Amino acid sequence: MEILCSYCSAAKRLDEGPLPAIERYRSERLRALWRRGAASGTPLHILSGQFGLLTTASPIPWYDHLLDAREVDAMAARVAQDLRVLGVTAVRYHTASPEEAPDTAPYLAVMRAACAEAGVELTVVELEGDPE
Repeated sequence: MEILCSYCSAAKRLDEGPLPAIERYRSERLRALWRRGAASGTPLHILSGQFGLLTTASPIPWYDHLLDAREVDAMAARVAQDLRVLGVTAVRYHTASPEEAPDTAPYLAVMRAACAEAGVELTVVELEGDPE
C-alpha cells in the first residue's frame, strides 16, 4: 500500500476533547493533500511530533509539541513499526525544504529513518512557497 504523508501543523483548533487529525490541524497543506489522496485512492497520514503516524481520522487532543532532533531515533522506531503494521510499501512524503523551514528537518529525518528501517520506499516531494 502506498500512502501520502506530511508533517503536522503548529496551527490547531482549540476545541476541548479529541478531534480527528484532519480537523484538529488548521493547515491548507494537509487539506490539499487529503483531497488529492481521496481523489486518487491514496490515503493521507500525518506525522505528529507528539503522536507519531496518524490517519486523518485519528482522534487527537490539542497539544503543542515540536519534534526535536533528540527525539528522532525514538520516533523513527515508532513510525517504522506503524508502517509495518499498516502494510505500507511506499511513502510520498511532502515537506517544505528543511533549508527554508528548519523546523521540518527532524520530521524528514524521522521519515527517512523509519522507511529505511521498515524497508519502505520513500519519495520526498519538496513543497514550494508557504507550506502551511
